[in-house]
Amino acid sequence: MTSPRLEAEYADPTPLQVRIDTHRKYSEKPDDPGADVLAAVELTGTEHLADIGCGDARFLAGLAARGHRGPLVGLDTSPAMVAAAAAIPGVQAVLADAEQIPFEDNSFDVITARHMLYHVPDPRAALAEFRRTAKPGGAVAVVVNHPDACPRTAELVAAHAGSYGITTAEAFTATVDSDTLPAMMTDIFGTIRIHRSDNALVFDAAAPLIRFAEALFSFYGVMPDHPRRQAILTDMSEDIEDWFTHHPGQSWRDPKGYIVASAAT
Repeated sequence: MTSPRLEAEYADPTPLQVRIDTHRKYSEKPDDPGADVLAAVELTGTEHLADIGCGDARFLAGLAARGHRGPLVGLDTSPAMVAAAAAIPGVQAVLADAEQIPFEDNSFDVITARHMLYHVPDPRAALAEFRRTAKPGGAVAVVVNHPDACPRTAELVAAHAGSYGITTAEAFTATVDSDTLPAMMTDIFGTIRIHRSDNALVFDAAAPLIRFAEALFSFYGVMPDHPRRQAILTDMSEDIEDWFTHHPGQSWRDPKGYIVASAAT
């Protein structure tokens, strides 16, 4: 079951695009979760692959552009994201929940789940579905963030939301992270492999940090139709601009990171 907060967050792909672009442009060190997933599953190009929680489907689009010949499936709970997947030639787009994947047992050679498992109310149920629908001899790769990723920016957004009466109860709480996923994966798949990436976002100016912080609003209960959204954004922007004014020559650094946990099936 998708929460109203999650439905609001992914009804419009723009905030997701901003977050992706921010991580690409402002990471302290280069990192590429998509490439790390591909390294983990070692595709030959003929696999029947399902990307669960496919988001805007750029991962699948990249596979198609590189000539992947096997069937590609993009599954998501957001109609907007499913529409993005459907727009890619050769991709089967499916509106469904990761806890109830509408495919038979042993359907897929490869299952990928990138930065989505922490949105699932019962991540163990989703992992069990990955195991059920993966073929023997196949592979599953799951990406989750470190706990408390980008804590400075998260704290900033939460504080400004709170100043307008939006409580922490309305904020996004991860159900799984890089500390908890390995044990879950081991319980369901047995032996797993872990690739860890430790990094940070680094901003040298206010504008990109403001854009990134605004792209987190829905995770902290500031929905697109919230009557005080613009006031919250204005106050937060002023605080960020003040920080750079009073810290000349300094960068806003926010730690982040993720793991790719992969298993043979």
